[in-house]
Amino acid sequence: MKSEIKLVFKDFLMQPPKGVKFQLLIDGLVIDDNIVQNDDKPRIYSLVSDKTQTAITRSDAQKLPSIKSRDSYEVTVQIVGNSGAKKAMHTATLNSGKSLSIVAVSPWVKVPLSTSGKVSNDTFYEVEYGVKRRDETRTVKVVIQDMPRRILMEALSHRGSTEWAGNKVKHSLPHPTLKKSVEFRAESNKCNVFVYDVLTAIGVNVAMIEHGSSKYIPGYSKVSPPTAGEWADENRLLNSWSAEKSPLPGDVGAYAVNYSDASGHVGFVLTQGVCISASWDKIEVNDVGFRIASGNAARSDHDFTIFRRYKFSKPQ
Repeated sequence: MKSEIKLVFKDFLMQPPKGVKFQLLIDGLVIDDNIVQNDDKPRIYSLVSDKTQTAITRSDAQKLPSIKSRDSYEVTVQIVGNSGAKKAMHTATLNSGKSLSIVAVSPWVKVPLSTSGKVSNDTFYEVEYGVKRRDETRTVKVVIQDMPRRILMEALSHRGSTEWAGNKVKHSLPHPTLKKSVEFRAESNKCNVFVYDVLTAIGVNVAMIEHGSSKYIPGYSKVSPPTAGEWADENRLLNSWSAEKSPLPGDVGAYAVNYSDASGHVGFVLTQGVCISASWDKIEVNDVGFRIASGNAARSDHDFTIFRRYKFSKPQ
């Protein structure tokens, strides 16, 4: 008699996680001890039973330990941490001769912050960032728990890019609802455009804000992505973004200052003290927004005063 288990892993944004070690147990016995790769393909386990023993084969033709034949089996999926600690994610019953599908959704995500694609079993990942006022490069260890993975991976994929440089013309990504792009002129700061483009690229519908209207043309208005100052306003953007005082990875950090050419600065928090954002020249990972608190500030520096946290478990 043949039975089948289909196992799919998802993170809390319903994306395939990467580098997560797991075990599949049947009736308390470890049948598969493996690492989740970054793919959507289900792991299929075929169970073929005779009167006494049940042979198990994985979808890659790997033969796994056999078990005693029964009318039903208890199937458990558990995650194995770097320390060896184990946490059960899902338990279900497989009846002999039937098929069981398990979608194991993890409330936390383990992904390397580099874009090398290497699988890692570490709980921590090191990220280099610049301490500009001291002309230093440091590394920080980031714990990947409850991280808005898609936001940070999209942002980090642009590290070093000059696409949002101040001396270039930049067209924003088309808004998913309005189906329109906004042109930002050369010789203008574009930190808010970077935030908008990253969020739009992963499917987040960022509210467009009116930044000009005409009393001579009825119905005319000029809408564009939120400015840094609007991200920093705790009374704005509340439909999708909470306003927090302490940062978590994936938050949008912002402060408002009345510069002659900008309303402040905005970027994505990697961890306490580290941000990825658009500077005048390129996309940088450094300590902007945290320099006063860390003691690395010049007189003109400002720290983030607010951290905006996306309210939903998946982009919408």
